[in-house]
Amino acid sequence: MKKIIITGPESSGKTTLAMGLSNSLNVSWVPEYARQYLTESNGKYHYDDLRKIAQGQLEMEIRFKTFESDYLILDTSMLVLKIWSEEKYRKADPYILNRLELERKSIYLLCKPDIPWQADPLRESEKDREALFNKYLEYLKSNNCFYTIVDGSQKNRLKKAQDHIKSSSID
Repeated sequence: MKKIIITGPESSGKTTLAMGLSNSLNVSWVPEYARQYLTESNGKYHYDDLRKIAQGQLEMEIRFKTFESDYLILDTSMLVLKIWSEEKYRKADPYILNRLELERKSIYLLCKPDIPWQADPLRESEKDREALFNKYLEYLKSNNCFYTIVDGSQKNRLKKAQDHIKSSSID
C-alpha cells in the first residue's frame, strides 16, 4: 500500500485535497488527529502533547488501512508534527523523528499557501505560512522525498496531485 501524504502549512488546502483525492481514487483518507485532540483540550497543549498527537495519528492510520486499496491518503504526517514542534518548542520528540524516517518513501503532496487564510480557533500561524512552506520544501528536497508542489485553484491542485500519483514508482 502506498501512502499519499498531504502536507504543508496551516490553511493551505490539505483537507480539501484529501477529500478530493479520496473521491477521485475511491480510497480512504485519514483525517488529522490533532484537530480532534486540540478540540478536546480546548486548544491547549504542551510539548509532550505532540507525542500523544503523533501516537493518535498513527492509531487512526492503522484503523483506516484497507488492504483492498493500493493507496492510503493521509491528511497530515509526522513531518507536520516535526515542523510544528520545532517552530513552537525548538525541538522535536525522538518518537516523531523516528516515525518520520519511516514515512520517507511515501508520495508527498506539498500544499502551497497561495489560497486565502481560513480562520479557525485551532490555527496559529497565519503570518508564517510562506516561511513554514519553505521549511517543508527544504525537508522534502534534502531527504530526497518523492514530492510535488500543489498550488493554484482547487481543480488545478487535484490534477497536479493525480498526475504526481500516476507518475509514482515508489514501492
